[in-house]
Amino acid sequence: MSTPPVLPLHVLGTDVDVRVVGHEPEHLLEVLRARWHLALRPGRTGASTPAGAPAPGPLVVEAGVLPPDGGTTPWTRQENTVHDQDLPRLLQRLTQSITHAVITARTGELLMLHAAGLADPGTGATAAFVAPGNTGKTTLCRTLGPTRAYVTDETVGVRRDGTIAPYLKPLSTRRDDWAGTKDEQAPGEAGLSAPRVAPWLAGVVLLRREPDHPGPPRAAELDVLDAVLELTPESSGFMRTDGPLRWLADVLHRTGGARSVVYAEARDLEPLAAQICARRSPW
Repeated sequence: MSTPPVLPLHVLGTDVDVRVVGHEPEHLLEVLRARWHLALRPGRTGASTPAGAPAPGPLVVEAGVLPPDGGTTPWTRQENTVHDQDLPRLLQRLTQSITHAVITARTGELLMLHAAGLADPGTGATAAFVAPGNTGKTTLCRTLGPTRAYVTDETVGVRRDGTIAPYLKPLSTRRDDWAGTKDEQAPGEAGLSAPRVAPWLAGVVLLRREPDHPGPPRAAELDVLDAVLELTPESSGFMRTDGPLRWLADVLHRTGGARSVVYAEARDLEPLAAQICARRSPW
């Protein structure tokens, strides 16, 4: 019996092996390789691995397309196994499972903000745009990202030295013709590219999109207490981190504090993104 092919990823500073099983695994492997092309781990090609346990270190997530008569398999994002008859739904669920796995693995090591991250391609200066799910982070990356380096549309993971562990996942895009399922698109199809230099946090913005907001974005500076209160609900593993409040306060102090911004369209945020990405490192 042949061993399953593996897609080797490096995301949020974590090695992940996606074991590809089920119906036509080689086809699914190619689909996944195309979607996760910016996150492929150097030194591995996706070839089959020896039988038995995987090499020490990587997290292991399993994905497989079920045959038409394969029935259904229960799934939650906490599961490291994703089997489904519907390919678009499988791709979305796999992204969610990988996200949960790497966030869990890095809890306590990274300050993780639910944010889109875009960086200056030459300096690595990164703007983190924090917002709840389904409120415009991916659209922001698609709109402002082609002239910058793509860091993530999901989680900005900040290390103690201010550098960022990129999460170069597919772009999770809502489609009107796909009820309840997002389209996991390759970042390259949207003109996005990986950072060429190490990204570091240059500024934090809390976004609130109001489609009917008139005129340019409305910004307000937040004091440290208000910023912490606004940011902690949009963080992961915050209270399981050593000295989280002190760490976040230091991050805000170094990056000039957080600001809250109300806006209508992602293109309206271009001047703000340019301003943050032009900063010099305070780290």
